[in-house]
Amino acid sequence: MKIADVHAHVFPEKIAEKASASIGDFYNWKIERPASMESLAKHEEEAGISRYVISSSAVTAKQVFNINTFIAEETAKRPNCLGFGSVFPGMDGIEEELDRMLELGLTGIKIHPDFQKVCIDDEKGVDTYRAIAKRGMPVLFHMGDYRDDFSSPERLTNLLRKVPDLRVIAAHFGGWTVWEESYNHPQPEHVMYDTSSTLFLVEDAFVLRMIERFGPERLMFGTDFPMWSPKKIAEKMMTLGLDEKTLERIFYGNYMSYFGLSDDGSEN
Repeated sequence: MKIADVHAHVFPEKIAEKASASIGDFYNWKIERPASMESLAKHEEEAGISRYVISSSAVTAKQVFNINTFIAEETAKRPNCLGFGSVFPGMDGIEEELDRMLELGLTGIKIHPDFQKVCIDDEKGVDTYRAIAKRGMPVLFHMGDYRDDFSSPERLTNLLRKVPDLRVIAAHFGGWTVWEESYNHPQPEHVMYDTSSTLFLVEDAFVLRMIERFGPERLMFGTDFPMWSPKKIAEKMMTLGLDEKTLERIFYGNYMSYFGLSDDGSEN
């Protein structure tokens, strides 16, 4: 079965191990894999994952230019890879940077509100998201954290009331560690979800309830590399008892459709 990964993080080789350690410290989780492009490619291949999105979240506005340049350079080397750059909500020069991102071949944007300490629906970010929506670029939001309220499901709904045409992928079934809140607060129908950083943290029965609640047509498989082993996450997905059609849709079909891709190399 073909598999695509919509949620993986990479950093320059010289800081890849440090970046993994830093992410692990934030989540109080020991990460055993360096977050380098070489490491990601190796682990994705071992898992049978043939397509993937790479990203890195800017913690400050000053990091945006270099992160976007790095992600674009790595993406350009691999035809099976899409690049999501980053922005900082409310940053100066957003229009120019978004245009540069498109010129560099970046497909979308990754935002981690909890790293940035900026709420998803903060008023200072609304014009940023309007500029993104105008260009049709999808935003992959980190969603949820029991320790803070920067990325709650309700805040995403608030933002979408102000920017209803923003394309969004809500990570972690819409709410890492606040899955019940996400389940009880589904997003508008055009919002997609990813499955990352959930399968080993939530009972299988509740994962299946979320798939039924949101609809398999709105879910894309994600590993959250380097947090998890892509191979183990893919194997876990296959143990949920989903039928082959549903698995194919979540593993690959929705990814291809969402990004307008075709296995013959053309765009739909």
